[in-house]
Amino acid sequence: MKRSTAFSFFIAIVLYCQTSVGMAGFFDQPSADSKLSSTKNAGFGSASATGFLPVEQAFLLKAALKGSTLDLTWKIEPEHYLYRSRFRVDVLLPEHTELSEISIPRGEPVHDEFQGDVEIFRDTVQLSYGIEASKSQLQKGVVINVTFQGCAEAGLCYPPHTQEISLVPR
Repeated sequence: MKRSTAFSFFIAIVLYCQTSVGMAGFFDQPSADSKLSSTKNAGFGSASATGFLPVEQAFLLKAALKGSTLDLTWKIEPEHYLYRSRFRVDVLLPEHTELSEISIPRGEPVHDEFQGDVEIFRDTVQLSYGIEASKSQLQKGVVINVTFQGCAEAGLCYPPHTQEISLVPR
């Protein structure tokens, strides 16, 4: 008799969990009047479920390789900003390739309650790097990881975000 009761209890818990998980998707959908309503199946706890833009939409990154110069340009959505000190670029391919900083503009100085005195960028920012590789290596293309971090003024600081980008010279 005890075995049957334990088994029934186990089945009841499994069914309860399946029902709870099945219902979660219903609450995750953005409302029809939300400006994020085009986001599909965002999932619980995602940027759209909380009313914030996804990181790659809040900070739209475009990259270009012109000869041996790498240009990175972000279009930053209104009421968002990027930290100047939170940029990092790593070359994945070609191997043993180094970057040299060419141009990282000064940002707007602000006092951040968590970061202290920092510089931030609003609207757009462009960073330029020199790539130390042979012409034949560059003609094959470059693969980089770009890491950056920013915040929404409405109260969300995004975690550091990394994008892998493949480029061929123009």
